[in-house]
Amino acid sequence: MNILHFSDTHLGFQAFDAVNEQGVNTREQDVYDAFQHVVDRILAIRPDVVLHSGDFFHRPSPSNRALTFGLEQLRRISDAGVPLVVIAGNHEAPKTIYTSPVLRALRTIPHVYPVFEEQYALYQWDGLAVHGLPHFNNLEKQQTALERLEPVKDAFNILMLHTSLGKDYRMEEYGEQVFPPAFYPGLQSFQYIALGHWHQYQRVKMHPNAWYSGSTERFSEAETGYDKGFICLDSVTGTHAFEVVPTRAWHKLQIRNCRAYSVEGLMAQLRDFQENQSVENAIVSLQLDDITVEQSLELSNLRIKQVFSDCFQLLVRRKTWNEHLNVDVLDAGAFDRLDKLFSAYIAEKYKDNPSVAERLREKADDYFHRSA
Repeated sequence: MNILHFSDTHLGFQAFDAVNEQGVNTREQDVYDAFQHVVDRILAIRPDVVLHSGDFFHRPSPSNRALTFGLEQLRRISDAGVPLVVIAGNHEAPKTIYTSPVLRALRTIPHVYPVFEEQYALYQWDGLAVHGLPHFNNLEKQQTALERLEPVKDAFNILMLHTSLGKDYRMEEYGEQVFPPAFYPGLQSFQYIALGHWHQYQRVKMHPNAWYSGSTERFSEAETGYDKGFICLDSVTGTHAFEVVPTRAWHKLQIRNCRAYSVEGLMAQLRDFQENQSVENAIVSLQLDDITVEQSLELSNLRIKQVFSDCFQLLVRRKTWNEHLNVDVLDAGAFDRLDKLFSAYIAEKYKDNPSVAERLREKADDYFHRSA
C-alpha cells in the first residue's frame, strides 16, 4: 500500500503584523497555502491511506477561519475516498477538562479518523494496521495506552506518535513530552513509526524505521536551512521518498565578532549576503554577535532595512560586547535605558577626549531628564 505521512501543519498560526489583501495575517495564509499544496498532491498521488501525526491546529481553540479551512480541505480528501488518520498533538490537545477537543469536529467528515481524548486507537486496511497514540497530558493514561500496544500479526504495522523520541528532538515548548525510555524495546515491532512534533524531516537514530516528516511550513528561524514537505511510503518495499512543499523563503546570517570589523565592513557583509540570496518577499534573520555600542548605534535597523528593502520581514538580533564589564547583553530588546546607552556611546566615540565626552554627557542628561 502507498501511505502519505505529514504533520505539524499548525493551522491558525500567526506571526508579524503584515496582512494580505483579504485582511488575513500573511504568515497565517502561508501556512494555509502549504497545507493546501499537500492536499493537492494527495489528490494527485491518490495514496491508499494518509497519516497526520499531530498539531493539525496551532491552538486547542482555533479561530473560525482556521477551523473552516481545515474542514474544507479534509472534505476534499474525503470526497476522493482517501482515508486519513490524524492524532492530537500538544498544541491542539486541551489543557483542561473545560475545553472540548477540537479534533472531535473531524468526526463529522467521512473517511477521517481523529485520535484524541488520550486514548489509543487501531485502524486496519488490507494488511495495513495503523496504531494511533495522541498527545497525553496524563502520564498514567499514557502508560496504560503504551502497555496495550501490540502489533497485528501478518500486517504492516504503523505506529503514530506526537512526541520527542529522545531528548535530541525536543522543541523546548510548553506541553511537549519525551517518549518513555522504558517502552523503547516495543518500538522494534513496528515496521514504520510516523512521528510528529519535531519540525525537521529526519530519521530517529535509535530506530531505523522511525521518521519525523517535519512541519509543512517554517515557524521560527531555527527552522532555516532545510526543506519542508511530506513522506510517501511504500509498505510493500518499505521504502519512502520525501517530497518538498514550496514555502516562503527564510534566510539567516550570523556575523560573529562584529567588533573586529568597521561599520562599513559589516555593511559590506550585509550587502554581499543580500546579493547572493533571493531575499525578495523572504524573511531575513540577522544575528550580530559581539557588536559594540558605537557600531550598534551607527548600524541602525533603519540603515539595515535599506539593504533588505524588498524582503517580507527583517529580524535583527544583537549580542552586544561591553569592553568595560566584559559581559554580553542579549539582543536589542535587552539594551539598557536609552540615556545609559547614549552615555556609553559618547564614552566610546570620544575616548581620546574625555573632557568633550563629559560635556556631551551632561548636555544629553539634561535633555533626557526634560523628556522623562
